Amino acid sequence: MTGGPQSRPSPSETRDRLVELIGESVFQALSLKESLRNERAALETQDADALLEAVSAKGSLVESLTALENRRVSLCEAAGFANGVDQMDQVSHWCDRQSRIRNGWSQLMEIVSDCNALNLTNGAIIHARAQMVESNLGVLRGTALEPDTYHREGRDNAAMNRRSLAQA
Repeated sequence: MTGGPQSRPSPSETRDRLVELIGESVFQALSLKESLRNERAALETQDADALLEAVSAKGSLVESLTALENRRVSLCEAAGFANGVDQMDQVSHWCDRQSRIRNGWSQLMEIVSDCNALNLTNGAIIHARAQMVESNLGVLRGTALEPDTYHREGRDNAAMNRRSLAQA
C-alpha cells in the first residue's frame, strides 16, 4: 500500500465485513459464556484444575474478543464513523437496510451482558471464599474478624488481625 489516503470502503463492503466480524464475535462471546459457566462449576466444586482451565480459556477468549472489537472499530472509522455509543446505529443506518448488522449487534450485546452477569457472580463467589479464608485464619490466629473500621485511638482492626500463625 502506498502512503496516499485510503479510500472509504463501500456500504456493501462495510456491511459484509461487519456482519462477518459480528458473527465471529458472537461465536467467541458464546464460547466465553460457556467458559464462565465452567469457571462457576469449578468454583462450586472447588476443582482447581478445571478452574485453571476455565480461567485460561476465559483469558484467551477475552483477547480474541478485544482484537475483533478493535477490527470492528477500525472498519467503522475507515467508513467515516467515529467511535462512540452511536457508532453502530450510524453505520447500520448508512449501509444496512436489512438490519443484519443491527440484529447481530443486538445479539452480541445480549450475550456480552450475560457474560458480564456471570463474571460478576463468579467474582462474588471468589470474594465470599476469600472472606471465609480470612475468617478461618483469624480463628487460627486467635483473633476475631472485625469490620474494616478504626478504633477510637485511630488504630485499624486489620493491623491487629495480621499476627502470624506462628504467634497464634
